[in-house]
Amino acid sequence: MLPPKMPSRRRFSIQMNKDLRDVLQPIHVRAFHFLQRNLGSGLSYNSHIEHVVEHPITDMEAFINLLKCALGTGCLAMPRAYYNAGWLLGLISTILLGSFVVYAMHVLLNDINSLCKRHKFSTLNYSETMELAVLNGPQWLQPLGKLLACQVDVFLCVYHFGVDCVYVVFVAKSVKELGDIYLRPIDIRFYMALLTLPLLLTFLIRDLKYLVPFAIVSNMLMLTSFAIICSYIFCNLPSLEERQAVQVWTHYPLVFGTILFAIESVGMILTLRMNMQKPEHYLGTFGILNRAMFIVIAFYAAFGFFGYWQYGDATASSILNNLPINEILPQCVRAMLALAIFFSYALQGYVAIEIIWRNYMLPRLVDNATRSLEYLVRMAMVIASVLCAIAYPDFGLLLSLVGSFCLAQVGLIYPGIINLCVCYDQGYGRFKLLLFRSLAFIVVGLGGGIAGTVTSLALMREQLKDIDN
Repeated sequence: MLPPKMPSRRRFSIQMNKDLRDVLQPIHVRAFHFLQRNLGSGLSYNSHIEHVVEHPITDMEAFINLLKCALGTGCLAMPRAYYNAGWLLGLISTILLGSFVVYAMHVLLNDINSLCKRHKFSTLNYSETMELAVLNGPQWLQPLGKLLACQVDVFLCVYHFGVDCVYVVFVAKSVKELGDIYLRPIDIRFYMALLTLPLLLTFLIRDLKYLVPFAIVSNMLMLTSFAIICSYIFCNLPSLEERQAVQVWTHYPLVFGTILFAIESVGMILTLRMNMQKPEHYLGTFGILNRAMFIVIAFYAAFGFFGYWQYGDATASSILNNLPINEILPQCVRAMLALAIFFSYALQGYVAIEIIWRNYMLPRLVDNATRSLEYLVRMAMVIASVLCAIAYPDFGLLLSLVGSFCLAQVGLIYPGIINLCVCYDQGYGRFKLLLFRSLAFIVVGLGGGIAGTVTSLALMREQLKDIDN
């Protein structure tokens, strides 16, 4: 039971029919008390019901944060993805898969808003949307509502936690490469341990709005770094005929995971819309989401294409490894990217910590125990991400595994299930096109996710065997 002084009891009430309220009460009566505050799991805006955001962000701030989430370490692995696919298949895959997942996000956001209007909610997060949608769906699926809702939160947390682990590996590896030049060589795990305290300081920032300055600095550093990298990529390009247009299909599942990891950030995509002053500007043909993701997909396609064109079979898992380490400019790139990713750590971890804290811990606490315990949870997450990075510091395969396993679920499969259930009682339109759309999300997510996960795990086992030998 909630403490009687919870402010949500005064501010928010659930307006819905009694039978549905009785079914949802075990989760939503405990969960909805924090909906007037920042929430890690994504929310949808319903213009017919007033919703107050404690610290709203502007359209430009949302655009900057969205670019920052999408432009990360995944970009550096895109040339390797094109090596695994071939330049032609890589271009087609980046554009089609990128557009496909953005379209899935549009469908998901529209379904959230549809459920809000239908049941008189001001907001719904991702997991609550899943449960409510399933209760509106086929009868045989309804008993799985709570399980699927929990899975949504689990996969969102695992994904964003995995991103933070990748970020720790990347920053430590970049610092080590510079340290080996100007200092004596030290094990990369030592650098990871040294990152713990600085990361803790940034992760103690609790409000999304106050992370915007970090995102601005990070974007500037990223753009400068990519400009320098492009100067090396475009220099003396060989003949394109020397590069494979289509590679063998053996490693193509890695391409699926890499592209998903690079482009998709479903938790932050949904969260940003909730925290906007004018969330109605988020969607639409020329909305913030489409503008930001158009830039991201176009840049990733060009960066991967020209990176593979330049380095061919020598393309490394991170394009930084193809740059001459002894030159000043590549060293500056490593330093700037390390700093940019360092500033991005708290933004990615925001989603995971908010789901864990506000969905599952805060409802069970009294007011005087919240602030100090939240800081302890944040500290624990930073330490856990550093320990995971120390345990397995492989950048490329870790990136592909996280993308294949988690994003296929939350970015494609679950939006497909939600859309299938939302449209169930209203019909699927002419020729059942909406049904086929939902099934397409599920099939692509299942196929790509399973193949990418199996391939990544197989390559990880091979690497571990090589280390043992």
